[in-house]
Formats: sequence, C-alpha cells, structure tokens
Amino acid sequence: MRIPEFSVRNQRGVRFADCRAVPRVMIVTGPNGCGKSTLLDVLRQSRGPGGPILYVGPHRTSGRQQVQMRYLAGTKLLMRDLQSSQHLPGYDGIHIHTTARSAWDFDETNSYLKYALCQIELDRQAALANRFDRAGYIEAGSMPDVWQPLRAMTENLLPHLHFEKIDVTDRDHVKCLWTVHGKNIRVDIDDLSSGEKAIIQLFFPLIENRIQARIDQAAHSAGDEADHRATEQVCVLLDEPELHLHPNLQGKVVDYLRGLAEKENVQFILATHSPTIVENGTSDELFLLKPSEAVGPEENQLIRIASDNEKLDLMRDIFGSISNLTAMRTILVVEGRKADRDSKRATDERIFNFLGQRFAQVTILAGGSKQQCVVLAESLAEIFANDLSSRVGSYALVDRDLGQERPEDARVRQLPVSMIENLLVDPEVIWKAIVTVRHKTRFERSADVEAGLERILDDLRGREIERRIKVGVGYFSFRARDPVEAIGEQARVHISKVEEATSETRTSELRQQAEAKVQQLLDEQSRRENYSGKEILASFYREYLHGTGMSKEIFIYECAQAAAERATVRRFVDDLFSSI
Repeated sequence: MRIPEFSVRNQRGVRFADCRAVPRVMIVTGPNGCGKSTLLDVLRQSRGPGGPILYVGPHRTSGRQQVQMRYLAGTKLLMRDLQSSQHLPGYDGIHIHTTARSAWDFDETNSYLKYALCQIELDRQAALANRFDRAGYIEAGSMPDVWQPLRAMTENLLPHLHFEKIDVTDRDHVKCLWTVHGKNIRVDIDDLSSGEKAIIQLFFPLIENRIQARIDQAAHSAGDEADHRATEQVCVLLDEPELHLHPNLQGKVVDYLRGLAEKENVQFILATHSPTIVENGTSDELFLLKPSEAVGPEENQLIRIASDNEKLDLMRDIFGSISNLTAMRTILVVEGRKADRDSKRATDERIFNFLGQRFAQVTILAGGSKQQCVVLAESLAEIFANDLSSRVGSYALVDRDLGQERPEDARVRQLPVSMIENLLVDPEVIWKAIVTVRHKTRFERSADVEAGLERILDDLRGREIERRIKVGVGYFSFRARDPVEAIGEQARVHISKVEEATSETRTSELRQQAEAKVQQLLDEQSRRENYSGKEILASFYREYLHGTGMSKEIFIYECAQAAAERATVRRFVDDLFSSI
C-alpha cells in the first residue's frame, strides 16, 4: 500500500514527526539518534487497503546457503512476503540465527533469497513440462524468458554482472550462477561481492511479481491468455540503502527508484546518512528529521529541506553540501579556501580538525576572506532561524592577522594569533611532528629545532615587513555606478585614492611603521605568534624537511596533532567552545 500521510508521536527518539503529503520517493536524513530508523519501524506497522509494505532494516545480513533439491518442494518462499512480515518463518534447509525483524536486530531476510531463486527455477521447469504435456510440443521462440526482469535489473545497476542460470546438476548443491566482467567464469550468488548481493537483495522483491507472471505465461499454450498479475500498490521502506554501495552506484540507485516510482505503483521511503543520496535528492524528495532537542515541545521534527529546487541549489552553494546542513551541528565558518576534492593542500578547514576532538562537534566550513566568512555565517544563521532550527548556531572564526582589535560582531570569533598555523609554530610541537624522519634531519633535540626556527624567522624579516606594507596600502577595486555619464569622474576619484595610498610618502610611512612593529615583535619575542604562520612553516619545511620524504601537508597535520597538547591551544579551544 502507498502511505499518503503519517503522524508519529512519542516513539523512542521521535517526539512528533508529521507529513501530510508523502511523495513517491521520500529521502529522510538527519544526524545520528534523531529517530530515522524508529520512524521507518513505526511506518511498517501501517495498515490499509492495497499492497504490502516492504521493510529493509539497517542491520541486514545474509548467510551462505547450501541449497538442496529435497527442500525446494517445501513452502513457497516469496521475498515480498518475507519483507512485509514481522518475523521470519522456520524453513527446512535454511539456517538463520534470529527470526525477529526490527531496526535493532540483525535481519536475516536476505538469507532466504537463494532458496527463492531456486524455487523459481523449479516453477519454470514445471511450467515447461505442463505446457508440453498439454500441447505435445513447444514452438521455438514461443516461451518467455522468465529471468528477463532479473537480467534487466542487474544490467541497469550492475552492467558488469549477468545472470546465467540456476544450476541443478548437483542436487545437493544447487547454484545461482552469474558471469562477472564478461569473464568465462560462472560465480554462485554466495560468492558475489557485498555490493553486488546488496543490489540484488534490495530490488529482487520488486520484480518477483513480474517473474511469476512470466512463469504463468510459460505454463499456458500459445493460444491461451497469460495470467498477467495486476501490479499492487507497494511501499518500500529502505533503512540505509547505501550499505556496501559505491557512491556512483548510490546515485544510480536513486535514479532507478524514481523510474520504478513513475512506471509502477511503488513508493519508496529512505532513511540515509549517505551524502551521495542526499545530494541526488530533489526538493520534493528531501526531508530532514531534526533531533527532538532542536525543536519546541509541539514542533514537527520532520520538515522539507527546501520548498523548491532553486532554494535547494542555493543551500548547496552556501553550505557546500546538504549533508553539512543536515548534521544539525553548530556551524563554524573559518577563513581560507575550500579544500579541493583531490588536493592534498593543508587547508585551515582541515587543520582545525586535527587541533582537538571538540572540533568534531561542529561543522567546519571554509568561508574565504574575513568579510566573506562573516557574511556566510550571517546567511547560515538566517537559514537555520527561518527554515530549520533557531537552536543551531552559526559563527565566523577569523584570523587576527596584523590587527589587535577584537571584532564587535557577536557572531564573530577571533584567533589569538595571526593565523591558525601560528598555533603550530613551536619547537616542541615540530620536534614531535617529525619523529618518523628525525634521523634524516640535522636535528638531535628540540633545542636544534628552536634554533632552526629562529633562523627562519630572521630570514623572513624582510617578507614580514613587505606583508605589513601591502596590508597598509589596502585593496582597491573599481566598479562603475549610475549615472553612466559620470563614470569618467568616478574613475578619476578612484585613481586619485589609489595614487594617494601608493605614493612614495605613504609607502615610506608604512615601511617605517612596519619596521618598527617587526622590531617590537623581535624585542618582545612574539614573532612566532605574529609573523605569517603559513610562511614560517613553509620555509621551515623547504629548509630542513624537503628531502626527508615527509610531504609538507603531512608535516603540517602532524604539527596540528602535536599542537593539540599545548596549554595555549587547549585554552583557545576551551574559550572558543564556551562562547559558542
């Protein structure tokens, strides 16, 4: 049966989840413990007119089965019936450990699949014999391919896999044979990979009726009308369908579900943690189940993530992915570029995750420049407040850079050092970070590392002065405004400002200020905290570690892990999290 609407109250982690219009394909996501499995477990108890509700639990397993012919003549096994049941039946020849079916026990329904397939082969052979006995002959080409629905399904989702036949040659060891990757080797279903078996197990119950209809057709003579069974309305509840599946295959599964939902009377309700499945969802399909602590006493925990695809695309652009949003954790927007998928560059976003376990409690997003971080944090706060949950915070964590002033914005937090890498610039930290390659360096103790750092800092004096001069000059951009007749004057005013900021007098003043500040940092022994941390670590790596075999990125990550033990770093982390 199709579930048109539902309302669930006070079931484990679900206090109130209500949906007035359940779509043909519904993808429910949310953080661990919010009640997704509970929701599906409750929905499978639904009753009403129409076909069955099939349930696939999150803890599914399938044991290898040695199928013997003598057991196949027993009770007819239909996978659709098994997936819609609360308990699994006992069956001679099938060895399972538990018959209970729930979201919190191992579900061994799939252990029956091999027997169900072998029974179909017996039915096929009986249909052929029945037809021959009735007519005395079978015309060439008149028999339907009983296994065509299974072959079509696997060719769609697993094109490297081809169903061959049920081999009954050995009556004590009947096999379901497949060819893989076009090799001339037949493999029993028990020997397929976990992902291959997962696909067959997930979707075979949905083509079982079509296979049975073809068996009925085979049993009749050519002049008889085949008994084509009407397709029932079926609802399929899939808890974590992504198990054992490659991300690319997960995307294909979503498309396959949509095709079945459109062509047949099948409805799918999925509970998933898969970023791939979530990113492939549309605004009509995607729902967020919020934790009960993130909503008010009578507030609906289950909401559509976006009202239309345009808004969904905007959310993806802002959050980087919908999975970042649905984690329902505090958002921390940090300075720096977003990590490229294939890049090994040590980004600020990645470094934070090495600085302490508490950063795993938040969702870290790279936001670009300071101003971009602040704008992004404000945009995220608005989205949460208006569409998701006002109880989820969003903050910007920005570099201190060259300024000492504290930001006035309540949503902005500032590092205690110039940039995140400065927390790693410590002799003991670096000494611990290079433990695996110390024998390849000139360092024999941490004091040698400290001396090396001091030489690097001395060498960077000129670069640091230039950095401060460039910051003092500022950044200029020009964009024409209305009225267009005044564009020339606008440009002249802009050029005048640039010339003033870059004049010899102004740059001379900036140089004097920068030299004085750099000397002050030297006198106060605070260069490690206030020079460019990125430049310090990069220069140290080039000078002392380049030939050791340790990559620069690994060096920085090892430094971050070691820095997590520093008292100053722990204090920074504690202060940060107490404020957010």
